[in-house]
Amino acid sequence: MIGDPAHSRGRGAFQVQGPHKPMVAMLGGDAELPCFLLPPQNIKNMDIRWTRFLPSQVVHLYEDGRDKPEEAMEEYFKRTTLVENVMHKGIVVLRILTIQPSDNGQYHCVIQNGFFYSDTMIELKVAAIGSHPQLLVEVTKFGQLRLKCKSEGWFPQPKVQWTDSEGGEIPAETEIHTQDKGGLFHVTTSLLLRETSQKNLTCSIWNPELDQKKKEQLSIAVAEPDSKIPIIMGVALALLVLLNCIITGLCFKYKRKLRIYQVTRNYT
Repeated sequence: MIGDPAHSRGRGAFQVQGPHKPMVAMLGGDAELPCFLLPPQNIKNMDIRWTRFLPSQVVHLYEDGRDKPEEAMEEYFKRTTLVENVMHKGIVVLRILTIQPSDNGQYHCVIQNGFFYSDTMIELKVAAIGSHPQLLVEVTKFGQLRLKCKSEGWFPQPKVQWTDSEGGEIPAETEIHTQDKGGLFHVTTSLLLRETSQKNLTCSIWNPELDQKKKEQLSIAVAEPDSKIPIIMGVALALLVLLNCIITGLCFKYKRKLRIYQVTRNYT
């Protein structure tokens, strides 16, 4: 983004510019937001103000040749610094420590020299990769299989997709996103398996800012309708074999007891 000259007062000899693309920072890490003067010149004796949406929402203030942390909002108190070794080149780098979800959004860099100032806007995108998806299998009251996929700890809100073994997308039955007190997103999605055929199903969850994905695959083998009869016959046969073994065992026990009784009787 380029500072709008219409925002400048009086006649000046510089313009503030910043990166044209958003800056991305990982949750819990540090972020560096740069802005710079054109043409380049030493800014150590200028006033530098970093703010959020309103001018009164001060993130960092550098005035009269020193930092003034007491002027910053409470959530940024002692969480910001300026990289000093590039200031003589006309470059301002704001370092924000321990990035939080609330740091996501726009920042304004304002540089003032006397009565002249210029500013630019920089966007910071906070990103977090959540937990590995967990797959759960449930059986509905109608005998169908319902698959549930859960993951938590994402920022911003993640994208979710179910795919089959050929990579084709399968519409989800439900998709629920919740946000905890810390601002992180949790997602639960479900899929109702309507087709009775072997499936390799994949639940994919990814961060749209980082384009990083986590996925979990589940292989489900469900009997075809035509194969129910052999399965039933097999189960019946197994039961008959088991029953025959039980009867044979009982008969053997009875014969053994009878033989012992007869031998005992002969000796009495």
